[in-house]
Amino acid sequence: MHFKYKVDKPQRSFEDISDCAHKLVGKFGPYRVVVAVGDDLPSLQGLALAKAQGLVEPILVGRTRHMRYELEQLGESTSEWQMIEERDPHDATRHAAQLVKSGDADILMRGKLLARDFFATLFDKDLGLHKPGVLWTNIVALKIKELDRLILLTDCALTVSLDLPGRLKLIQNATDFIQFLGVAEPKISLLAAVETVTPGMPVSLEEAVIAKMSERGQFPKGVSVDGPLSLDLSLSLNAVKKKKMNSVVAGAADVLVVDSIQVGNLLFKSLITLCGAASASVIVGAPFPIILTSRSEYPENIINSFVLSIMMVGEKH
Repeated sequence: MHFKYKVDKPQRSFEDISDCAHKLVGKFGPYRVVVAVGDDLPSLQGLALAKAQGLVEPILVGRTRHMRYELEQLGESTSEWQMIEERDPHDATRHAAQLVKSGDADILMRGKLLARDFFATLFDKDLGLHKPGVLWTNIVALKIKELDRLILLTDCALTVSLDLPGRLKLIQNATDFIQFLGVAEPKISLLAAVETVTPGMPVSLEEAVIAKMSERGQFPKGVSVDGPLSLDLSLSLNAVKKKKMNSVVAGAADVLVVDSIQVGNLLFKSLITLCGAASASVIVGAPFPIILTSRSEYPENIINSFVLSIMMVGEKH
């Protein structure tokens, strides 16, 4: 999707993003979030909080009886929630996606179904959402207490593995997104276990090729890509000093790119669970914002995904 909303400064925290979202809501009213298979308690907890703040107008698609039951567990008045009956998860996902596609909703959110089933429906050719040659990727925005900026991590939930051309598309998606958040000259780190190019570690060879492309100006002006870089070298200036690493990306990365969904998902959940990082999780590359949160997500992080998605929608007509 094309990001129409323009920020006047880099978004360095979820408070910054929330300010932008509240300004948009103040001008255009709540943004409509449609949930495919809406009887998911963590999603409903986040939705209820965002609804109470006036940020979103939820639309739940799924088994009405189950959705009512979950809302009642939260103490919500079911008469104040819009619900659409679709008993089959595939039909619920398709119906929800059609609502956003037609302009009757603004943001799509996965509810109580597996990610693979959710995307199998969205990638169905008959639905017409996934265009040939366009890569959809998951981007997680993270605010780690020790850092003065948001960090993007990709891909944690969608692309299982990619060849070199696919990795370049993933990097382009992340570049577009971090620039949308106001970082004009982003620094992108290609993560590996070590920072040395090691023949026995194929990922390090591929990342060295991409880094050489960056060195030779094959990425847009102002975009710096380097790798292989370890996690500590990507984020810690102290580690850079100790290891004497000479790189404009080292210690200053805005984007972390992993080589597999396993690494991305493990790193994402480690930062959330063990380090208390705040997060938002969205899909980019699709024609509209898609929220894909963990089924054990904190309500506060779901709200972060809402405000980020509202920014992605931008001004409504």
